Amino acid sequence: IQAGIELPFAGKAQILGYCAVVELLANYVKKAPGYKAGDLLGASYYTDENNPLWISYQEKELNNGRLAMIGLFSLISASKIPGSVPSLDFIQSYSG
Repeated sequence: IQAGIELPFAGKAQILGYCAVVELLANYVKKAPGYKAGDLLGASYYTDENNPLWISYQEKELNNGRLAMIGLFSLISASKIPGSVPSLDFIQSYSG
């Protein structure tokens, strides 16, 4: 977290600009005919919606996203509340 605070303004602007471009491209893709929710890259075009492998893939992606959110919030908790995540005791407390 300290590294993010010490990041120069130009670095923060680059990160924000990149995120804005990705968001604009995603919105552009969503307006295309045949777009299906949650399928930004168009992978569902090549498979049937009821294909068990496709359904399994979607469930795995959803679970990976949930796990990533849990990991992120555990890092935030460990930096704000010392001892809240015992396996992450090496993370220094953030007072900002």
